[in-house]
Amino acid sequence: MSKASAPINPAAGQGDPRLKWQPKDPVTEPTRTVSIVDPRDLGPLFAKSVHLLEGDATAYDDLLSKATAAIAPRDLIEAIWVKEFVDRTWDSQFYKRVRAVFLTESQKDVVRSLIKINERVIAQWVAGDKAAAASIEAALKARGVDWDTVRADAVVYNLDKVDQLDCLIERAATRRDKALHMLERRRETGVQRVAPILDGIRANGSVAR
Repeated sequence: MSKASAPINPAAGQGDPRLKWQPKDPVTEPTRTVSIVDPRDLGPLFAKSVHLLEGDATAYDDLLSKATAAIAPRDLIEAIWVKEFVDRTWDSQFYKRVRAVFLTESQKDVVRSLIKINERVIAQWVAGDKAAAASIEAALKARGVDWDTVRADAVVYNLDKVDQLDCLIERAATRRDKALHMLERRRETGVQRVAPILDGIRANGSVAR
């Protein structure tokens, strides 16, 4: 994400280079103007994802830009939900990568426990070297073990940690879906202003000013 982003005009929603789209379709909607509020203009409180690591800024900004273009938040509330949707999507993918790395390391531990193998060969196997993988597979077969056994042991021996990561993935996905559901529900039902409601209650003497 850019460190300094020039705010856009939420009443226009056009001409912002951060958005990977053209809000106005000259063919199907020649006179329609799309109004948006970009989540990146919400201020420093919403500036960064918790799991945004060094080097991830461009990918995160691209995801946020595409989500903003697809959903086109029309006001502050919708912009906050779009930001929540993107952050929880990012979290979910982050936890999935952590899970994959963890299971890879666990498989390496299982292989080490079953056969005597040079660490360089293990590193080559993890990097995708076919010759190294064939060498390890041959050594495993000599012990009566196949890759399915290695993968199963990697999961079973660390089932509690895998389950914790799965819970984090599911929780992030649930919060992501909830944000999108709330935004869609708000659009379907329409936005009801709060001020007139309060004015009516106050007129009846139910709420003190």
